[in-house]
Amino acid sequence: MTTDLHNPDTWTASLLENLPEEKLSAALSDDNADWEFIDGEIVKLGSLAHSQLDIPALQRRGLMLLASETKDFRLLAHLLRTLQHAGDPLLAVRLLNLYVDHYWTVAAPQNMTHKKRFAAQVIKRFEAGVQDFAGNAATTQRDALLGDLAKLAQCWQAHNAPELAQATDDLFTLFQRAFRDAAPATPSSAQTTDSERQTAVASVHNAPLSTVAVPPPVAVPQVTIDSHDEKAWRDTLLKVAAILCERQPESPQGYRLRRYALWQAITSSPQAESDGRTQLAAFPADMMDDYLARLNNADMALWQKVEKSLLLAPYWLDGHYLSAQTALRLGYKQVAEAVRDEVSGFLARLPQLATLLFNDRTPFVSEQTKQWLASSPSVTQAAPAVQTDEELQAARACFDEKGLEPALRYLDTLPEGDPRNQFYRQFFGAQLLEEAGMVQLAQQQYRMLFRTGLDMMLSEWEPSLLEALEQRFTAEQ
Repeated sequence: MTTDLHNPDTWTASLLENLPEEKLSAALSDDNADWEFIDGEIVKLGSLAHSQLDIPALQRRGLMLLASETKDFRLLAHLLRTLQHAGDPLLAVRLLNLYVDHYWTVAAPQNMTHKKRFAAQVIKRFEAGVQDFAGNAATTQRDALLGDLAKLAQCWQAHNAPELAQATDDLFTLFQRAFRDAAPATPSSAQTTDSERQTAVASVHNAPLSTVAVPPPVAVPQVTIDSHDEKAWRDTLLKVAAILCERQPESPQGYRLRRYALWQAITSSPQAESDGRTQLAAFPADMMDDYLARLNNADMALWQKVEKSLLLAPYWLDGHYLSAQTALRLGYKQVAEAVRDEVSGFLARLPQLATLLFNDRTPFVSEQTKQWLASSPSVTQAAPAVQTDEELQAARACFDEKGLEPALRYLDTLPEGDPRNQFYRQFFGAQLLEEAGMVQLAQQQYRMLFRTGLDMMLSEWEPSLLEALEQRFTAEQ
């Protein structure tokens, strides 16, 4: 009998099919031919090998297993991924809701830590389809999705998974904001122009930078500062970074800010087995091979793709090496060195990352990347980056040895310097506050610096640079 995959009832019926108690709690065996096929084929989804993937066959086998053999959450995660990729978050959320309500506590994996980690990945994958769904869904579909997400958050709370409830609430907010911004103009909508403008800016870091156009009459991209929670603040920083990278690709600042936004909320290493292996999936090897093959003929399109991939994989540290090599081939040496500085700083903060492995035993940091990080940066006549400033290194040592207060006192004793040095010193102080656990105070400092930076002109930021240029210019005359 043919399975109608376009009928939502087909999916819910397979999921809710009764199984004997021993099968309800059973994990899928690696020897199961259907599971071996599904688990092996799913990696092609969205990759260069995507055209070779028979998604309907994968879905039919998965639904058959759900209905007859197991309720293993790993299987559901793969099936949900096919729906997420196809742009059907409504059915995916509905199935996840039913699963959590009926099987969360009894089905495999029995290790709740692992199960929660898989669930967090499932929730995260919904984010990629928010804008498309918001632009195409009818009002009834939007309302249904928000209702299902609200119910899902309650289910997580009922099952003692507050972190998953929070992630679902964040997703709810993301969809809600996208629905508001994408809503068609109506007589009752007095803020259509502002919404359209915000939508255009919000798409900056998701679309190829060369295609982004700011709607007239705004000459400079507008960014709505949203700091109501950690994720909203991260998204704000990423929008600003995308604008900086688009308008000034030769400047390191946008690339530094992007990496700060990517890593600022990561305060500990992922959980790992005794051999260093984590449950995190490695970056797809075929995509990495494709990027490497294009490196010799690098262009801005490749660089933008690599940078976009980095945002989806915060522990793909080899990708930063690839980005730096691309920058070098395009002639952006300062950017390449800034990328290396940021990665070095991230590893200095969480040194255990250098010893960890992805679930396929691929290292977080390859030998090639380690050699790149260990190599001495070229000496240039440009002003030294903040990470190599001896005074700030001394402040770091003071913080490590004596704590926050002595380190901040030391920073206050340093010469005032030009506005650029003052800005970096205050930024460094805010990072120390955050590391010391004073997150709220650090966030206030970040916001203050962010607003200050937006209002600064180059002549205010680094007057010594313009003076040097003026001297060279007048000398030639």
